[in-house]
Amino acid sequence: MPCAETLGVQAYIDGEVSGAQAAEVERHLEGCAECQAFCEEAAALSDDIRRLAPRFAAPADLRRRVGSMLDEEDVRRQVVSIRTKVPSRDFWTGAFGGAGLTALAAALGLLAILPPAPATLVDHVTAAHTRALMRGRTIAVVSSDHHTVKPWFAGRAPLSPPVTDFAQEGFKLTGGRLDRVAGRPAAVVVYQHGKHEIDLFVWADRGSALPATGLRHGYHSIFWKTGDLDFAAVSDTQTAELADFAGLVRRSAE
Repeated sequence: MPCAETLGVQAYIDGEVSGAQAAEVERHLEGCAECQAFCEEAAALSDDIRRLAPRFAAPADLRRRVGSMLDEEDVRRQVVSIRTKVPSRDFWTGAFGGAGLTALAAALGLLAILPPAPATLVDHVTAAHTRALMRGRTIAVVSSDHHTVKPWFAGRAPLSPPVTDFAQEGFKLTGGRLDRVAGRPAAVVVYQHGKHEIDLFVWADRGSALPATGLRHGYHSIFWKTGDLDFAAVSDTQTAELADFAGLVRRSAE
């Protein structure tokens, strides 16, 4: 007989439950071998789809046109948001005039189109890493089993990050969370290396240039691209150790 909680586990994998319901499913998973196997099959299927599904590169012209449409939508939403926070349309007209409003919209459009500078990316991932540490919110799903962590991202993040435990190499998988990099959603896979925490940020590539490495406030970061994803490993561990970790991730994702 199949486990009665299978449907609930499927909803959890699909990102359809949260809060207390998600915590209840996670507790069930810890003691149910059948549902663990179900999650393992789901994770394996996700890996196979990502690895084996044919991919076709869109023509450059199509990518530009779609990107332009998305940028215009971002600008529209930002302008609408700004207008809802001001006293009235007359306020902006009086303060800046029609030309000023046009310049504001153009500036918002420019910010939406331009990818973040490499130095800015270092600041973004370091700030996200330290912010999570200071708030004590580094992990949203606590597990050293990649068959639990990987499905947790399904339905919550617009991408499928590689999740592998490197405990034998000294980098133990401890869980994951969601965050943002330069205003874009990112999956964060969390590892423990001795007394140091390593955050592996993964977000969709937008064609922006990545720095090779970075150092901010004692935190090292290493960046790279794999396929259509951008990666950044951030930690206060030694540079050589962080480079070893980055090498493990890169080889596992190939």
